[in-house]
Amino acid sequence: MRTLILCVDRDNDLGEKARIKTPIIGREFVLNAGISLLLADPEDSDGNSLFLAVKEYDDLKKKGEDVEVAAIAGDKNVGGVSDLIISEQLDKVLKATNPDNAIFISDGAEDEFILPLILSRIKIRMVKRVVVRQEKNIESLYYIIIKALKEEKFLRRVLAPLGVAFLVLGISMLLIFILRIVYFGLGSLDPATAGFISVTTAIGIYFLAKAYSIGKRVSEAWERLEEQFMNTRITVFSGLVGVSIIIYGIYVGFQAALSQTIVYEAILLLLYRFVPIFIIGIIVYDIGRIMESLRIVKEDEKKRYLMRYAFSALFSVSFAAAIMGLLTLVGLGIFRIQFGNTIIYAIALFGGGILGGALVSIARRKLLPDEMDSGEVKSPQTDS
Repeated sequence: MRTLILCVDRDNDLGEKARIKTPIIGREFVLNAGISLLLADPEDSDGNSLFLAVKEYDDLKKKGEDVEVAAIAGDKNVGGVSDLIISEQLDKVLKATNPDNAIFISDGAEDEFILPLILSRIKIRMVKRVVVRQEKNIESLYYIIIKALKEEKFLRRVLAPLGVAFLVLGISMLLIFILRIVYFGLGSLDPATAGFISVTTAIGIYFLAKAYSIGKRVSEAWERLEEQFMNTRITVFSGLVGVSIIIYGIYVGFQAALSQTIVYEAILLLLYRFVPIFIIGIIVYDIGRIMESLRIVKEDEKKRYLMRYAFSALFSVSFAAAIMGLLTLVGLGIFRIQFGNTIIYAIALFGGGILGGALVSIARRKLLPDEMDSGEVKSPQTDS
């Protein structure tokens, strides 16, 4: 009877931190993988899981049992894609080792979520979980919070819902006050309330930006722009045109704002003039990307890149519609402007933009699941 000692890294720390490809089969390979992972991140418990798998292998070997040890990994964004990768790697390991049962090595409850997947293929003889001991002074609340804030999984699972909650709270309060002022004439948007709404909305935007690494994405986008500039691609030209349009939008917005004497009116008019021109600049850039994908992307990848860039342009249009609707509602609330069907137009524009953005996101998740789960956008691969 042959036993497989299986170590599972569901969030792929092996690949992300140590640049190790899985599956890994064999004592020496698993041991070296554990050493490489702990050298890359000494605090990662997956490294200890690999060492426990090797120890269990050695113990059973001393008893004369027929054993093999292996490690498999999923994806950093735990979910359907991650478990699909684990399933494929598990099939490869089982085919290569041909075991009768398995000992499952885990470093926590997250890895144990895939137990049903393993049980559907092989009998589980035992489950062993690694518990890493730490000094009490290290296990302080401050240390735990600081470490968690560096983990991308924590940020997306905790900060993203909080960001949405704060953002929805701020926008909802703003809309309620606008409706009260426009329809019922009940007071005005006092500075204290305006401040609370602004702070709440800003916290929501910050949490979302932190959760989805907006700063990192902007930095990577700048590096890609520099690389593309060196390759003189179409996107460089469309990007420069798009930036020029955005700069013009800033100029137009400030021109409109300077004609006002009240701060609220100036800010509103600046955004009202700037946002549509800004979205036009984004769409021009997306058109350049679509043209480039038609010209240089490999044939088997053209459809994926065209869909990606088309979704980007559609989402920009939906975003612009929602923002313009919101700005119109704010204008009605602050200026008390009432003419024709402006309020109906604003609500329809705002609601249509939100609905359009949601539909685009759903469609992109259905048609491009890999990119949505990973949160990464790779540069087009050209024909050689």
